[in-house]
Amino acid sequence: MAIQARRGIRALARLAGGASLAALAMSPAYAQDTAAPADEDAIVVTGIRASLERAADIKREAGQVMDVITAEDVGKLPDANVAEALQRVTGVQITRVFGEGQSVSVRGLQQVRVEVDGRTLLGWSARLSPPENDQLGRSSGLDSVPSGLFGRLEVRKSPVASDAEGGLGGTVNLVTPKPLSFKEATISVRAQGTYSENSDKFEPAITGFATTKFADGRIGVMLAGEYQKRTSSTQTFERNNFLNRTYTGTGGGAIPTPTLLQYEQFTVDRSRLGLNGAIQFEVTPEFTITADALYSKLKTGRRQDFFAFRLPTGANPVTNRVVEDGMVVAGNANGTVTTAGQIRNEPTESFLYGLNGKYEGDNGLTIEADGYYSKGTIDQTIQIITLQGTALVPGAFDFRDTKVPSLTLGGTFDPTNYDSYNPATNGVRSNRLIGLLEEWTGKLDVSYETGGGVTIAAGVRYTDLHARSNAFRSQVTPTRSEIEPFLKPISGFVPDIAGNFPRDFLSLSPTYDYIFNRAQAAEPNPDPNGRSTLLPNLQRDYDFSEKTLAGYLMVSGEGEIAGIPYKANAGVRIAATRLSVDSYVNVGTVSTLRNDKNRYTNILPSANIAFNVTDDFLIRVSGSQTMQRASIADLAPSTFFNATNLSVTGGNVNLEPPISTQADVSFEYYTGKSSLISGAVFYKDVKNFIASFVTTGIDTTLDPQGRELTFSRPENLSSAKIKGFEIGIQQFFDFLPSPLDGFGVIANYTYSDSEDSAGFPLVAMSKNSYNLVGLYEKGPFSARIAYNYRDEAVFEFSEGRPSFVGSRSQLDAQVGLDITKNIALSLQAQNLMPKKSATTEYSNFNTTALNSYALSERRFSVGVRAKF
Repeated sequence: MAIQARRGIRALARLAGGASLAALAMSPAYAQDTAAPADEDAIVVTGIRASLERAADIKREAGQVMDVITAEDVGKLPDANVAEALQRVTGVQITRVFGEGQSVSVRGLQQVRVEVDGRTLLGWSARLSPPENDQLGRSSGLDSVPSGLFGRLEVRKSPVASDAEGGLGGTVNLVTPKPLSFKEATISVRAQGTYSENSDKFEPAITGFATTKFADGRIGVMLAGEYQKRTSSTQTFERNNFLNRTYTGTGGGAIPTPTLLQYEQFTVDRSRLGLNGAIQFEVTPEFTITADALYSKLKTGRRQDFFAFRLPTGANPVTNRVVEDGMVVAGNANGTVTTAGQIRNEPTESFLYGLNGKYEGDNGLTIEADGYYSKGTIDQTIQIITLQGTALVPGAFDFRDTKVPSLTLGGTFDPTNYDSYNPATNGVRSNRLIGLLEEWTGKLDVSYETGGGVTIAAGVRYTDLHARSNAFRSQVTPTRSEIEPFLKPISGFVPDIAGNFPRDFLSLSPTYDYIFNRAQAAEPNPDPNGRSTLLPNLQRDYDFSEKTLAGYLMVSGEGEIAGIPYKANAGVRIAATRLSVDSYVNVGTVSTLRNDKNRYTNILPSANIAFNVTDDFLIRVSGSQTMQRASIADLAPSTFFNATNLSVTGGNVNLEPPISTQADVSFEYYTGKSSLISGAVFYKDVKNFIASFVTTGIDTTLDPQGRELTFSRPENLSSAKIKGFEIGIQQFFDFLPSPLDGFGVIANYTYSDSEDSAGFPLVAMSKNSYNLVGLYEKGPFSARIAYNYRDEAVFEFSEGRPSFVGSRSQLDAQVGLDITKNIALSLQAQNLMPKKSATTEYSNFNTTALNSYALSERRFSVGVRAKF
């Protein structure tokens, strides 16, 4: 079967490439005059129906498999969050953090390149868990930039040779509006208030946009900005894992057993500021210069409390154990109780400055030069005080009871009495992480359209990427009396999660000044000129450098074959990558600087052909190879030890870039200006797939107490095959009598079946996902209700066993009313079924073996919008 699959994908790829090349060879003889496509950046439509019409036009004219979301009006995408807007696209699934969309996967692959106007926007994206390990990839998270800055979102599922490499699953391009695309001066302002149910706060979002032209329309200026603030509350059961423990006697052996029962509640205060500006100068009708800049700032503050019960790690840790599906799901244990209060702040900033010049001559010659500088920064601080039970506490747990496991404590331990606790060893801890990402990129593209209708294009792109991370940590064991003023009684903990577990206990309400000053005094930085006065945590530091030189050659054209019009392109892209990373390795108590290097070259062919079988029916065939460089955090061979959760994470500089050989056949049937039916069958053969591999062990260098640690590092674990199909419909019911003709529907379904060389599904890939959106737009009134669903998906491997994120869904609704031609009102409701959208993680196909459960809240918004 594997040989047949390889033959099949190669045959399909050869078919796409051969058909494209054959068609291009024939195009001079069959070339025909076709209407020039509309300017993709022109802002000429408003409203739901018109935005769908515009998106359908762009999709139809694209030279590759692409889906598009366009703004209903200037700065008005259908969702306030970019990722949540993208989840409506066929084949796109999203990951949420703090109840908001953060990243996407395309056709099951989470390795997706994210661009802004074809450029990289660098930045950090916070993760819910693990708490001190930020998701450092090669682009900013989609939650860091407000959606009001963009006029169009593109999802490119098949590449062309001119596309920058780096998206294994595809590329998401966020397109900003440009001033010369507007017919007249435009000003738009929107004010919105959002109420978050559990945090019980009503907070603002303000968006502004202005553009004008002068000098006879040859110079255009545009400025856009958006500010959002939101306080949210999340209730969780977190950070458990089922790891092998040794049992003797009847029914003994190595049996996966829970390691930690930790119940958490935290409040997250997030504010976003986004600014975007552009100046365009039409030097001549053929030559235009564009200078633009984008700035975003995301401030995330978190106050967190938790109650934890850690099980012992030796032989026979659980008595009266109940084993289901080969895993311990209930029993008794003498565990360690800890509680803590934590303050975490992580302001991040992203900058993107670009200069572009484009010449489009009447002689068929097009030259475009583009250069940009992208920068991302973070200055994360974490302050925590931890209490620990004075002795081991007997506890009975049961994962079968409710959504989260029950925990009943015995003995004399009183979780509400300070006499039951001592300050934990190194229980006062101050962390700081200072990070920098920056990239310089320049590229040159040249194309020439021959008189026979064939276009030859070539280009070169050079990128210089640098990343630096410096970590600091000071800690001390405090006295009982000095932390007593910070004691905070907790009652009614995580009220929205059912179950029997400690809900009343002592936590702490630390202040930043106390923790920082106390920890710093105990362990100061010996270097007075260091970036922080805290003690350097050198094992987590790295200095990363990567240089990439890429070039491409592509031929495209259009014509007829047997009377059927076609458009085709075929080309090859070659990318050479060199990387170097400095990090520290511990030898005893001494940290020694080391340097690791890697280099590789990838040859990436691609071919696309689209047949216009009729004026409204298209068939596309494509074949290509794509690649994805490993994330920077995965490549940096630094080590991070989390003393609270006893976890150790790090990178692997020897990771090879995963390569996907892929092909697909798709169709598009346009049943109206804003209506279409589309579908696709796709196949991907991925080599060198990267996933986290989890093991356990003891490292007294990291943890002098000799406790069992959980180690996680990325590896090229396997190869994988992905096959599937997607189907979508976008239809307004124009055939119905008024006012029913205002109804419409968007529905799509994606099936992705994956299997790696070990027989497991791929990380982050859901087999089934779908969207169902009901629409109504008639006169001044519009409404939308949207439901999204995705299946379970693997997120990591522990001791060779897969751990899963459970299935989840979300329901959102919007209503809009145009009061006048220039003023509109809107109402929105998000996450209307929070228990259905909750994130659940469990071990080895066993939903009872719960690792985490996170419950977010409902949000309601009201807004007013004015446009002149």
